[in-house]
Amino acid sequence: MQFAMNPPADRARLRWRCRRGMKELDMLLERYLDQRFAIAPADEQTLFLQLLDCEDPDLWSWVIGSTQPPTKFNDVLQRLLGNA
Repeated sequence: MQFAMNPPADRARLRWRCRRGMKELDMLLERYLDQRFAIAPADEQTLFLQLLDCEDPDLWSWVIGSTQPPTKFNDVLQRLLGNA
């Protein structure tokens, strides 16, 4: 099932969830939201929403490659980083 957005309220809520303690993460997450989220399959959208629940230090270490993310996040992180 596709993530049903009620623009602009849901979009604004998601954008707020993309706001992190690091500008670099803000930029990555917001770019994904703007460019990919609406066209992503439902399972990818679900994983992105789960990714937004993760702590900033974990997200950042996965982004820079200093630690491995949980396997379920591999594909969405690759898209987030523009590698897929």
